[in-house]
Amino acid sequence: MRRGTAGKILMVILTMATLSFWGEASWGMSQEVGLRFGYGKSTRKASVKLYDFFPRWGVFLIKPGQSLPGGLGLSVVLEGVVGVARAEEDGWELGLTPLLKLTLPLVPKANIFVEGGAGIIWENINSPTIAHTFNFTPQVGGGLELALSPRLGFSLAYRYRHSSNAGLYKENSSFNVNFFQAGLSYYY
Repeated sequence: MRRGTAGKILMVILTMATLSFWGEASWGMSQEVGLRFGYGKSTRKASVKLYDFFPRWGVFLIKPGQSLPGGLGLSVVLEGVVGVARAEEDGWELGLTPLLKLTLPLVPKANIFVEGGAGIIWENINSPTIAHTFNFTPQVGGGLELALSPRLGFSLAYRYRHSSNAGLYKENSSFNVNFFQAGLSYYY
């Protein structure tokens, strides 16, 4: 990444973080809808870079600050993935993953979270060293969410994702990716 681009991204993140402390969070809403952008890079084998959008919809089973020890919240999130892959030749991926999300309030305007799940994905990446077509994607990650307003949150997250066909085909080359994500969520 060029130095100027990294500086601009850092400036946007710092601005969002500063603005977040002007809002008053309403983490107690019952549902969320959001969109994250993710940049991912393969961990070994082929050099693959992914540029993905993650549309999300979730329902709080237990709202943060209620009933669980430490004020933990628990939600179920359904997350899509639509993206472009850069490898030997360009490709794409499309998938759907149900996630469990555990949320811990830090201060009234900031939460940390851990989320994980397993989904399915269709990958069309032209590389001889990674899995192709229909695959399963167990994944886990975590991050920080800041309140921008009573119903709007900005999140920064990390996600580790494994992709393979779980032995359905003779060839089962796994494909692991480290994702860095940023996005917005609307609570209602």
